[in-house]
Amino acid sequence: MNALALDDAPGTLAHAIGMLMADDAVPLPWKADVQAARRGDPSAFESLVRSVQRQVYGLALRLLQSEAEAAEVSQEALLRAYQNLHRYDDARPFDLWVLAITRNLCLDLLRRRTKVRTEELEPMKEVLPSGEASQEEGAIAREERQSLEDAMATLSVDDREVLALYYVQKRTTKEIAQILGCAPGTIMARLFRAREKLRKKMTTEEATR
Repeated sequence: MNALALDDAPGTLAHAIGMLMADDAVPLPWKADVQAARRGDPSAFESLVRSVQRQVYGLALRLLQSEAEAAEVSQEALLRAYQNLHRYDDARPFDLWVLAITRNLCLDLLRRRTKVRTEELEPMKEVLPSGEASQEEGAIAREERQSLEDAMATLSVDDREVLALYYVQKRTTKEIAQILGCAPGTIMARLFRAREKLRKKMTTEEATR
């Protein structure tokens, strides 16, 4: 089975180096809304929320493995973003800033837990493309997705977050480095280790069927 096409996914050293050398100049689509929100325009902040809410919830769900807690943390992250909008550097991507807030809240919650619950994680549709498929293909896809989710649930929080950001949210190593507050080279190493762990989990699970 080729879960997530791990071998073919962008992640080679050459690709990563190319991304690191890419020009940093990017459009700032969020800047106008940020400025308007700072002036007290509620519709501007609502626009910002709509642009990031799915990403925020997706990351929280991956780390917390609980829909209720993910929803609660997502609301808290967006509230904190609103409360600290005056401190936000609008030269930095808005979504990366909010995802960093979300991640910190999730880690705080995980530290307070006496144990990590794994049974509440529900399969997420964005892990594998839905597409048009026959009933048989759909059943296979669902089985593969569930196998992948089961394997992901056994990994550490550190491994889950880097895999979720890279494969699910399609973030570059540079963007992940900004969210997690470390060097891109560190992300590349973490991603490699996490992929290997996931591959071994999937291989072991297939061998026991």
